[in-house]
Amino acid sequence: MDAWEMKGCDACRTRWLQGNHPPKLGVNHEKHSFLHRCEQCGTYWEQFERYVDVISQDAARVEYGDVINGA
Repeated sequence: MDAWEMKGCDACRTRWLQGNHPPKLGVNHEKHSFLHRCEQCGTYWEQFERYVDVISQDAARVEYGDVINGA
């Protein structure tokens, strides 16, 4: 697992820490999670109830394909 400082960019990490999340793209009801994407660097973020972590575009397509297919 990468250190927090290695995930996304300064802008999106700061937004998470301030509670001002990057735009929400979709939801996965089975996983109880949300998909977000940073407008600055394009990093996909997967938000769960107690934590958030980066997710690859390929993994995002599998888990949230209805909102990012063709992205």
